[in-house]
Amino acid sequence: MKQNRQRDGRHRTRPRNAACSELQVYGELSRKDPGTLLARTAVLAGRILLESGAETGRTEDTMSRICQAGGAVVTDSYVTPGMLMISFTWNGQMIHNMKRVGLSGTDLGKIQQVNALSRQLQSREITLEDCYRSLCQIQEEPGASTLRMTAGAALAAAGFALVFGGSASESAAAAVSAALCAFLLENLDFCTSSLRTLLGSSLITLAGVAAGALFGIRANMVILAALMILVPGMLFTTALRDCIAG
Repeated sequence: MKQNRQRDGRHRTRPRNAACSELQVYGELSRKDPGTLLARTAVLAGRILLESGAETGRTEDTMSRICQAGGAVVTDSYVTPGMLMISFTWNGQMIHNMKRVGLSGTDLGKIQQVNALSRQLQSREITLEDCYRSLCQIQEEPGASTLRMTAGAALAAAGFALVFGGSASESAAAAVSAALCAFLLENLDFCTSSLRTLLGSSLITLAGVAAGALFGIRANMVILAALMILVPGMLFTTALRDCIAG
């Protein structure tokens, strides 16, 4: 399940005028300042990767490869969970670009698409302009639907209950609790991420206690399995990879 979505309006596409303004900027830069266009392309790719759950090491490497494929030399990229920075020399001039970003969840599909574009740019299969346009399209893609997220949460919680040694009835109760929690989280866009997590965990606890009282099953097993959908496993994994990479 996608974890820790922190941006409001998660499943809404960006306004059309935002996409038009991006393409307008692209047109102006491609004519007047192709070096800045290269920097913006690298930063846009890094932003999509970082907001989709990629580790900082992968993001830095992809940004550097895009710049090198565009003819840049002495490329330096620096990425933290909240900021992207690129600096390189292009045609004798130093070019810098920095972007503030926010974590919005996990989308492995977007990560794969950006990595594929980076490889195609390096192999000269596409031009820099094509890469920038494709990145804009990837950025505009909506996230998973509420139905898909709810079904995924139910399936995950049911599986965790069985792994933890729960019975079939406890697995079913965990699936229902997790589905209710996921549905709640997907429809509380006006709340902060921390408040959504608090409300979701409270709902899981109440549902687990109610299931235990009504059906005579272990409430702690139901609660434990359902709460696993709130664990930011992707963030833990990427943090560990970043630590190993230094």
